[in-house]
Amino acid sequence: MRRLSVLLSLLMLAGCGRAATSAMPAGPAGPAAARPGYGVADRFDPGMLRMRLIGAQPGWPGPRLPLAPPPRKLDCGRLKCVALTFDDGPGEATDKVLDLLAAHHARATFFVLGQMVTDKSRDFVRRMVAEGHEVGNHSWDHAALAGLSADAVRRELDRTQDVVRRAAGVRMTLMRPPYGSTNHEVENVARQEGLAQILWAVDTLDWRDHDPAIVAKRCCSAKPGDIVLMHDIHPTTIAALPRLLDELDRKGFTYVTVSELLGSPAPGKQYFNR
Repeated sequence: MRRLSVLLSLLMLAGCGRAATSAMPAGPAGPAAARPGYGVADRFDPGMLRMRLIGAQPGWPGPRLPLAPPPRKLDCGRLKCVALTFDDGPGEATDKVLDLLAAHHARATFFVLGQMVTDKSRDFVRRMVAEGHEVGNHSWDHAALAGLSADAVRRELDRTQDVVRRAAGVRMTLMRPPYGSTNHEVENVARQEGLAQILWAVDTLDWRDHDPAIVAKRCCSAKPGDIVLMHDIHPTTIAALPRLLDELDRKGFTYVTVSELLGSPAPGKQYFNR
């Protein structure tokens, strides 16, 4: 509260100084004359103001969190919806994936690893949010969750929730267990954490096959309502994306996030498609 009072006082001082001098008649012309509309405020050092504001509000100016576009109203019971999903990022190729999706006005869902959200890559997560994509939890370090204790599963999810919240200001409501490794214990923790388990109907196997044509063909086998698994860290995926997006466009698909596809997925429950 004290910080806010200091901030308001400084702003009022700057504003009052300018307002008071603007009402004064202009002085005689000449090198020593004050410029019209300037006076006390002219002697107020902007650099000093900035330092005082930082002192009153530590961390200012901090990184600006992204503003997501408004929710879309889509009827995937009528439209040919497909949910493209990308795992294991953000990585160096994520920016290119976002560029390609933007060129097709396509929204997708990115299941991120907490350890990959670094000072260097957090801008990619912010861009995901700002461009209308959904961000999901893919654990901290790609652990096979079914082999962990409930406490260890919770730590994997909580650490990732925290780092994404700090990077982009969002609370994730979806999770994808690495390798699809889940069991009743993982389900219980996910439910307690408010996270639906999102698996997939179509696996492009882009991590295994290095032929973009094969990856694109697998993706384009998707049916309306399917969730498609890809990764935003493999060169093969980047090379396949233009081809598969062109083909899905030709087939009349609408690209949606997982939550747009499913509506309000229930925490803990597993989903493969609509």
